[in-house]
Amino acid sequence: MTDFSAIAAKFTPMIHHIIRSLSIYKNEDEYFQIGLIALWESYQNFNADLGQFHNYAYTVIKGRLMNELKVHHKYETNTKLYDTVSLEIEDTFSIHEEAFNIENIVSYAEGLTLNQQRWLLQTYLQNKTVTEIAEKYLVSPSAVKSWRKSALAKLRKKMIVSSK
Repeated sequence: MTDFSAIAAKFTPMIHHIIRSLSIYKNEDEYFQIGLIALWESYQNFNADLGQFHNYAYTVIKGRLMNELKVHHKYETNTKLYDTVSLEIEDTFSIHEEAFNIENIVSYAEGLTLNQQRWLLQTYLQNKTVTEIAEKYLVSPSAVKSWRKSALAKLRKKMIVSSK
């Protein structure tokens, strides 16, 4: 037993037998490759004093294939595949409908400065951009961005305090 290719050719039917005995029908080539790797490792680690190579190789190959089956089964049971059709959202705002009600947005504006309230109400009630808000109030877009930044910081602080 010096050439591994000869051993691989000799033990190929045994690997196929183990695959059939474990009822593996999906990804047979992948499992066959795993069986060959297990054969190589058993060839490298075999100790003639402990028994016959045939028995040792059979045990190592079958054990490795069973472990791989367990890993694949665990993956398949813990991974949920989604159908792209079921993920389509008919109304993009239906998920956050309550958060964007007029009453809620006005309640969010409490505690904000006048400019921050302007940004909040113009953005979420009238869908205006930063540039449009800046033109309406005759300020630069960077000023409106500053209003937005400070308003969001206050709103986040308010949300953190209310969630505690």
